[in-house]
Amino acid sequence: MSAPLDTTVIEQRLRDAVPDLQQVKGAAEFAGVSSLASYRVPSAYVVLAREEGTDETNSQPGRRPGGKQQAKVTFGVITAVRNYRDATGAQAAQDAAPIIGHIRDALMGWQPDDQSMRPIGWLQGDVLDYNASILLWIDVFTTTHFIGGNAP
Repeated sequence: MSAPLDTTVIEQRLRDAVPDLQQVKGAAEFAGVSSLASYRVPSAYVVLAREEGTDETNSQPGRRPGGKQQAKVTFGVITAVRNYRDATGAQAAQDAAPIIGHIRDALMGWQPDDQSMRPIGWLQGDVLDYNASILLWIDVFTTTHFIGGNAP
């Protein structure tokens, strides 16, 4: 199958491994939030950012099960946390550190039991947006999954 990476397995991993999160949702729910004040905190949203094929046409045959092509995936986990201490968001980022750490620990090096993707790696984290009451933090991760190949 050549579908984009199914982020629901990542969402479920976060639900199972980070019980402090009130909810874990996907890109559609993230896009549906109309204002920062509308976020339920703490919560996380898994958003697929980019997929690209690798240029490894001469790579080892064992790396491509069933003739499939590797697809490098970049996705973000956007975490909404309460910001109640300052107007810059700096204190909220510090207060959010334990939840952010739990999210990173849950995903870095993890892969599903069905091995539908390679272990996840972390790329970067940053403040995405904030106001006087809510801070959005994004962590960007990468993995590889396989598309195409010999369909039955």
